[in-house]
Amino acid sequence: MPHSRFEDLVAVVTGGSNGIGRAIAASFVEEGGSVVICDLADSGYFAGNPRVTTVIGDVAAPGTADRVIDAAVSRWGKADILVNDAASYPDGTLLDMQAAAWDQVFRVNVTGAFLIAQSFARHCVGRSAGGASIVSISSGSARNPRPGGAAYSASKAALETMSKVFAMELGPHGIRVNVVSPGYIDVRDWSEAHPDRAPQQLRDALVGSIPLGRGGDPREVASAVLFLASADAAHITGAVLEVDGGSNAGRFSLAAHVAAGASHGRG
Repeated sequence: MPHSRFEDLVAVVTGGSNGIGRAIAASFVEEGGSVVICDLADSGYFAGNPRVTTVIGDVAAPGTADRVIDAAVSRWGKADILVNDAASYPDGTLLDMQAAAWDQVFRVNVTGAFLIAQSFARHCVGRSAGGASIVSISSGSARNPRPGGAAYSASKAALETMSKVFAMELGPHGIRVNVVSPGYIDVRDWSEAHPDRAPQQLRDALVGSIPLGRGGDPREVASAVLFLASADAAHITGAVLEVDGGSNAGRFSLAAHVAAGASHGRG
């Protein structure tokens, strides 16, 4: 039997048209929820589904956040959950990256998340909606960055810190704020946007650094998001939940250099 943890609840999912965001939106619907997606384009994936509506817009543009929350209120009377998944991630080294590209990453990943969280929180506080929840999607690169990824990694670190502050500020209002931090997630079956963004050589290297030996599935990230958004996590706020197959546990790539029988220590 399908779960119904989110029956009569309304979730806002930014970046919900493709990839991880699509899987999150679909999971909310499968468990009885209604969803407002905010994205730059409508992928058509949810066309004809009466429990999903899409607002086209840039989450960081002035007025977009209020339009999204207004759409939820107009359609279903409220918003109960916010998932910040929209992200911008152009790479660039210190020597080569243009300032405009750097600004774009922070504008979407940090300012956009701030603006929609602010609009959502004001809505929830205004209607005394205890039990509301914000879940933001970060990245393992916030703690384990790579060359060329300074903007993205720093923006996700900012998102995590910002979320902890919001958890403290909104806790007295009964609103929880948490983060899910994915590792390498293979979104190719869940997105028509930029299917070849990562070359196979990079994908192989990423999988090689994962103790569980495979890339993640977007639905596994969605499961973590839905847990944190649900009553099952009623006493969890300010947390960062890693969904990465163990890739941030340590330097797993050095496992091949461990010599068999090399330990002669005494207890």
